[in-house]
Amino acid sequence: MFSQVFSEKFMCFFQGSIKMLLVTTNPGLEDLAIRELSEKLGVRVNYELLVKGRVLVENIRYSNDLVNKLLSLKAVHKVSAVLIEGKVSGKVRGLKMIYKITKKAKPHTYLNTQTTFAIRSERIGHHEYTSIDVAKEAGQAVVDDALENAGFRPKVNLNYPTIIFDSLVIHDKYFFSLRLTGEESLHKRGYRVYDHPAALKPTIAYSMLMLSKLKSKEVFLDPMCGGGTLAIEAAMNFSPRKIICMDISPKHLRGAMLNSIAAGVYEKIKFMIGDAKRLNVLIREKVDVIATNPPYGIRLFRREKLKELYEGFLESSKEVLSEEGRIIVITAEYEMLRNIAESLEYKVVKERNCMHGNLNVRILLLKL
Repeated sequence: MFSQVFSEKFMCFFQGSIKMLLVTTNPGLEDLAIRELSEKLGVRVNYELLVKGRVLVENIRYSNDLVNKLLSLKAVHKVSAVLIEGKVSGKVRGLKMIYKITKKAKPHTYLNTQTTFAIRSERIGHHEYTSIDVAKEAGQAVVDDALENAGFRPKVNLNYPTIIFDSLVIHDKYFFSLRLTGEESLHKRGYRVYDHPAALKPTIAYSMLMLSKLKSKEVFLDPMCGGGTLAIEAAMNFSPRKIICMDISPKHLRGAMLNSIAAGVYEKIKFMIGDAKRLNVLIREKVDVIATNPPYGIRLFRREKLKELYEGFLESSKEVLSEEGRIIVITAEYEMLRNIAESLEYKVVKERNCMHGNLNVRILLLKL
């Protein structure tokens, strides 16, 4: 990780120089990522949505523990400090523009004879060049800048670089940035030793819990827990009074247990085998938040079976929810879920689209 590699002395380079951050998150949940970022940094930030899942953040206040604060984010994937931005053409000549803009950023400032670097390039929009072409031009600019201004040739290491530069082209805008949160996306928490076939990304799970406004005094239930991501995120970040993690599959429940052990929260969660259509029989206390990622019908469920599951789940939940209880669900079959919920006299309090992998899904917050 960046903060583990560089000393406090090196971080002084950033003091007063970080004006903007590039933040990558789940498309459709950008506002939640920005809310968390503002809370962690202790300042209300200004932001611009560049494209879905890519946010430009301004009004950044430097602190010695800035990188550690960024590394603690739970609704964010990656964060980079913008060193320079500029306009580029979508024609081939745009590559020369990328080269010139990159050199103006003086990337040699962040390198020395012992460090290695890599360019991670991405291109969004229509261009006469590829992301590989962008990486090549930006990389050459970094090498030439170091040779001309510092007298050394920086070493490239594509697999285990000391420094990662992000080279991002979005339509006619180019951003050259320094990665602050390391190579791995922050959604990779490190606890997933059992990989459920329809596992929920932890950043989405965390965002769902934010939307549910889960509190420490409340009881939490995931009745279709799969690999246990929602329950684990609840235990790690929200600390409700009680967490119940349930699934009808013994295999998946064992996997959820293994994941919770890896996350260090096994003792905080009650695991149980059970059918989500029979919550009124299985759960003997009032639940404040039910959060779940049910089957979408894409892999195993026929549509009629899925409808039966959703109806049984929502019907049985009515007897379990507390007076202020709410249900938050993510599904690709949101029209079916919404129709069933409304027929059972639930109110759809919030509804928003997001991407789960390459799948368009929707998060619905329900109350009686």
